[in-house]
Amino acid sequence: MRITESLKIEHQLLRQMMDTMSRWMTEGVEPDKLRERAVMLEAAINCHAKREERQLYAPLNDHSEIAHDLVIMVERVHLEVRKLFEALADPTSEPKQLLPRIIDFTGAHFTEEETGLFPLAEKLLEQKALEADSPEASPHQEWDT
Repeated sequence: MRITESLKIEHQLLRQMMDTMSRWMTEGVEPDKLRERAVMLEAAINCHAKREERQLYAPLNDHSEIAHDLVIMVERVHLEVRKLFEALADPTSEPKQLLPRIIDFTGAHFTEEETGLFPLAEKLLEQKALEADSPEASPHQEWDT
């Protein structure tokens, strides 16, 4: 399976998690409970982002100036989402203000990747670099977040 296909599947799963988080907000789940539940979403998004960065962005980065610029842009989004999760961890934060920003930002980011970055990667990278399980695609697979 190509890494882009695998990442799209992860996007679907993460969207389901974000939909559940949105539902909990509308159901009136208490802020402390939302923060606790957001930790799982954060861990899943961080694991996914690290995998993208390692297996897709790194090999794509050196292919062209356009690819490099696009990689920089999507890495900035990852950084911004991490900062939003850090703010959410503060017990004085308002989860009902921060979580919608995280969810909207992340959802739009997934769409940008699926319609822009992934097709570009499939055109520029060699097939074996796109294969999710190949040693070249993931020489030091790590599961930490």
